[in-house]
Amino acid sequence: MSKPIIILWSILSFIVSGIYVFYGLMMLQVEQLPTLQFIAATMAFGYGLITIYLLSLAWTKTDKSLVQMTKYIVVTMFVAQIVLTLDVGMISGFEWLGILIVSLMVGINWISIKSVTEYHNQV
Repeated sequence: MSKPIIILWSILSFIVSGIYVFYGLMMLQVEQLPTLQFIAATMAFGYGLITIYLLSLAWTKTDKSLVQMTKYIVVTMFVAQIVLTLDVGMISGFEWLGILIVSLMVGINWISIKSVTEYHNQV
């Protein structure tokens, strides 16, 4: 991949991670938050911070283990989101749309960190 495309992926990844941090912070502001939503908000906040940190590490270091860590974190977040969505119950088809959007968002993070790491290993 060329450097401008990698920078674009990084910007998209930063935006996605920022959305997760914002969502987590806003949900944690609610006073009487049920346990399941509290877990989801904490996971979203943590996921956003971790992916921002991993993206910044990918730009500064040439460690291939970042891709492996990112893969595990992305899979964990995706599975947790599916479990939380299915635990509430499938009321309509919009739950699948939410899962699709989450998969696109975590996919952007994974592709971004993977492409930055591969670029630094080539140079």
